[in-house]
Amino acid sequence: MNIPRLIAGIVTLLTAAWAHPQDLVYTLPTDNTALYTTGGDDYFMYVDRQFEGIKSKPWQAGTYGMVRNPFRPQPGAPVMFSRFHEGIDVKPIYRDASGEPLDAIRPIAPGMVVHASSTPSHSNYGRYVVIAHSVPEGTIYSLYAHLASVSCEVGQKVGRQHEIGRLGYSGVGLNKTRAHLHLEIALMINSRFEEFYTGENKHGNFNGMNLAGFNPADVLRACRNGRAFSVSNYFARQKEHYRVAVPCIKAMDILRRHPFLYKGSRTERTRPESLEIAFTAEGLPIGIYPASRQVTQPFVISCRSMPTVQQNCTVNRVKNSSAEAVLTLSGLRYVTQYLWTGAPGETSVAKNTP
Repeated sequence: MNIPRLIAGIVTLLTAAWAHPQDLVYTLPTDNTALYTTGGDDYFMYVDRQFEGIKSKPWQAGTYGMVRNPFRPQPGAPVMFSRFHEGIDVKPIYRDASGEPLDAIRPIAPGMVVHASSTPSHSNYGRYVVIAHSVPEGTIYSLYAHLASVSCEVGQKVGRQHEIGRLGYSGVGLNKTRAHLHLEIALMINSRFEEFYTGENKHGNFNGMNLAGFNPADVLRACRNGRAFSVSNYFARQKEHYRVAVPCIKAMDILRRHPFLYKGSRTERTRPESLEIAFTAEGLPIGIYPASRQVTQPFVISCRSMPTVQQNCTVNRVKNSSAEAVLTLSGLRYVTQYLWTGAPGETSVAKNTP
């Protein structure tokens, strides 16, 4: 018996059963309220940077998006960034006499704890917690990383006032000075990720590679005055960067769990020949469209023009110019993750690509 999968299945059923889906109002995860006032370096934790001979501590690198690893595509051109930061880094506001952070971490919305990792060495996230939230568009997840301690357990229902952990600096590349909460809000890419991924995986379906994140600061700001946040409305406003044609499999897992992503008619009696997945530059799937072309392997069919090669703009999932854009091996693995069904005899391009 596969005990981890059994537990995951039970958690999924309980998550669906305990709450009636509704748009949620999301609140700040710590007592730091500067996101709503001064923002900037009062809210986001900086990174230490040296670029073009100048040392700096930009708080912008603690925001969501392509905000790290600066470069100039050519001399004199505006600075661009090639590394994706999938969440936001929230600064502590409480420290003891020795500088240790003391901030309590609370859920951004009511939900159920589906993952609680208390062993820092198991991930770059260090100690982290994942909470499932039931909304009309399906289950979305909030992730809280680099915790100093975890004070919740899988299967626990939590509200906004529950303390689920303490802010810290567990994980890779952090120290006491740069202690922060790394917060993500995401969709799960594939509920069979444990089968799909053949590398070391101590976090099951809640591995960060299986969570496609969108901007937590956008969500929190939208709810500042008590307004509920609509996932589908937010996704409809996101900018498409590239589109990939894929075979039309019998049941794409993410469409089963998030039907709002499908942009075709739901009354069609026959399946389309293929599908097209629209992604943001960061790799968030914002729409899946029916198509009539014959497709056997995923390939790029359109890509937004940029003043640099596409691998600098797409988390290294698309390469070359927009006119000659193709998937990298990493991109092919990423797209295949969406298509994986675990059917008998099915193979994954991810199994043998670096």
